[in-house]
Amino acid sequence: MKFILGQYPIINQWWLAWRFFAGSSTGSLVKFISRISMFGLALAIAILMLVLSVMNGFEKEFRDRILELAPHATLWYDSPVVPSNSLIEQLDASPFIKKAQYVVEFKALAVANNQTQPMLIKGLAGQAVDDLFTKFLPSEKGSASSINVDNFRFSSTQKEILIGSSLADKLSLSAGQSVRLMLLHQSADKQHPSIDAVKSHSFRVRNIFTTGTEIDQHLAVIDIHQSAAVLDHAGFVQGVELQFYDLFNARSLAYRTALNFDLAVRVSDWTQSFGNLYAAIKLSRELVVLLIGSIITVACFNVFVTLAMVVKQKTKSIAILRTMGLKRHQVIGIFIFQGLMITFFACLMGGLLGFLLTKNIAIIVPYVEFFLDFELLNTEIYPINYLPTDIKTNDYLLICTVTTLMTLLATIIPAFKASTIQPARALRYF
Repeated sequence: MKFILGQYPIINQWWLAWRFFAGSSTGSLVKFISRISMFGLALAIAILMLVLSVMNGFEKEFRDRILELAPHATLWYDSPVVPSNSLIEQLDASPFIKKAQYVVEFKALAVANNQTQPMLIKGLAGQAVDDLFTKFLPSEKGSASSINVDNFRFSSTQKEILIGSSLADKLSLSAGQSVRLMLLHQSADKQHPSIDAVKSHSFRVRNIFTTGTEIDQHLAVIDIHQSAAVLDHAGFVQGVELQFYDLFNARSLAYRTALNFDLAVRVSDWTQSFGNLYAAIKLSRELVVLLIGSIITVACFNVFVTLAMVVKQKTKSIAILRTMGLKRHQVIGIFIFQGLMITFFACLMGGLLGFLLTKNIAIIVPYVEFFLDFELLNTEIYPINYLPTDIKTNDYLLICTVTTLMTLLATIIPAFKASTIQPARALRYF
């Protein structure tokens, strides 16, 4: 007993804490509740880790996929103008602008295979289509719809269109087929505008892009010169799309650009079209963290109950140790160490389980969808049709830190109660 109580007090407290936590002398009910509290805490940590990774994935895909195709800001002219290559070169040279490109944008009704669908059509230059869409095009060798993605260009001899996959499915279209675009032609009188005709234009589907986002539901792309011909614009450019390095300051940077280059334009940015979506992702993350955080709180309360039962059952053992020289602060240390042991194993198991779930969630979801006969994510409702994940070590460390602090708080009362045990009273009928 000299070794147990005298030479190495910290090690001895750890050893006694381990005996209380996993020793054979622990009652079966206490052992059961101890394991339940540990596994409950581990499960809560795993679920929180999974949910945070999914929310991080949604945020990452929103930034890197949706906002990669959608402009961060657009400078709209009051009327179509003749493009200037020197302006784009100057904009590209700006230190806070990632990319600048001219754009023409209009809405039309697509008609194909006895189906009709509204669509948003963008007119972009060939190089812009190269930069934005080539990685979303099919490139399987031998496929009828495959293209050379290293050099994508619209044909100069015929009208061609690039169309989103969901939109193509609704119109039963495939690469090489034709689609007719119906749009209203307005009179040139700005004081008395009127619709004087409905014009149609036939386009060949050059290819079908798949981003896995809601963009596939409504967007189509044609050559910027073809769009000018469709709209009968003499000066055919409607605006300039800008991509910034700092997308969260897109609006202020867009106004700054307009002032620096003396452009008479109106400004729109991504927060007007996707701001509500981004806010919803952030809000969902906070609500889910709050919900699962409450589960961790309940699991920590289980730790409190477990330690209280250990104190109740080990009253005589603690009294004997006190008579052999164990000090009050050492008794408190034993139960704090026991709570830390529960937390350590819970964080270890929860982290491993959360990592495995996060890495395999893309494999699990299709089986869940098949079993439920229901598509969990659809771009008609959600921004993307798959479940992205992005594991961040900082999130796991934060979860474990908060869990450890909450567990320490849960151990204070049982540990203090154990330290107040009076040996004479506890051993009166021993």
